[in-house]
Amino acid sequence: MKHPENCELGPIRPPSEAASLLLRITRNCPWNKCTFCAVYKQDKFSKRTEEEIIADINRYAAAAAKVRRRAGIKEDEVLDSREAVLTGIRGESVTEDERRVAFWLYRGGHHVFLQDADSLAIPAARVTRILRHLHHCFPTVNRVTTYARSRTLVAKSPDDLAQLREAGLTRIHVGLETACNELLEFISKGCTSEHHRVGLTKAIAAGFEVCCYVMPGLGGRQFSEAHARDTGELLKLVDPQHIRLRTLWLDPGSPLEEMYRQGQFEPLEEDEIVAEIRDMLQRVYGANGRVVSDHDRNLLTEIEGHLTDDADDIDQVLQQFLDLSAEIRDAFVLGRRAGYLRTLEHFLSDPAIAAQFVPLAREMRQQGNGSLVKGMMARLGPRSI
Repeated sequence: MKHPENCELGPIRPPSEAASLLLRITRNCPWNKCTFCAVYKQDKFSKRTEEEIIADINRYAAAAAKVRRRAGIKEDEVLDSREAVLTGIRGESVTEDERRVAFWLYRGGHHVFLQDADSLAIPAARVTRILRHLHHCFPTVNRVTTYARSRTLVAKSPDDLAQLREAGLTRIHVGLETACNELLEFISKGCTSEHHRVGLTKAIAAGFEVCCYVMPGLGGRQFSEAHARDTGELLKLVDPQHIRLRTLWLDPGSPLEEMYRQGQFEPLEEDEIVAEIRDMLQRVYGANGRVVSDHDRNLLTEIEGHLTDDADDIDQVLQQFLDLSAEIRDAFVLGRRAGYLRTLEHFLSDPAIAAQFVPLAREMRQQGNGSLVKGMMARLGPRSI
């Protein structure tokens, strides 16, 4: 789980928390039944004790003190250069905590992410004490974020949420996935659209930034239309500050991957997923938040902007892909999923790129009996669908 000298870490964090110091509050997921997820399936949920967590904060503080001492800076200063980082972690006895803290200080020492899947599953009073100790040890911290389930937010009282906000918790990441009740039941999410609405509304009212994760393609062919419609309508109603796209990935070992192999789940083609995203976002345009496609599982990472000010630009990116001929779309999808392409703009900048992928994409579609997705899964292994 961890080296005795180092702080305990969980397995994941949002991409937007790449520069954050990770502090594990709970272990694994208290629900752990979602069919699309394989992250925690072999592990049981547990709550770390307050003493364990405080000890980790103290370890980080001691590590920061050692790094600053080696770098020759004051106790309230950050590392302002790569040379300072290297000086701060020089020596044979340097621990992983010291390396981690050194790069965190180089990035400003401002952000902390609380792990694992639902850190607010423990009492608000305990989290509050942890947050206050964290801020006492690290006065430079100005953003503390966490994952939380919408049902957990529903269960929190307004006083609990206000207490957490006052203690320095600033942003809550929520795996919305979908607002379609039939799909929520199909994926065993353990909540309803009403739980999403109430939980998110309470968090926003308490003054938190809320980041909602939506999973295009999750409904497959059966639920696609309702998934786009219901999710878009709920997002427009709740109006979170951030919407992040996380295209469905059939993770090996997930129940949904097994359902696919047994013929119980019919995936969408990539162009159908893009059309689903467009249909969903067209219902959200005019809201006050932002949408971003900041994960490599997404086909079009260019999707980013304010849902009112940048709506036309976002829609243009989606429509540009959909307006391509089927053969050229397939070529881009293959190049992107095989790891050769980053953006649609890159692909379209040189016709020779498409020429490289068209024959192989045609072959894979034939191998998939008319489905590029199934052909790629057969040749490339698990991938977004």
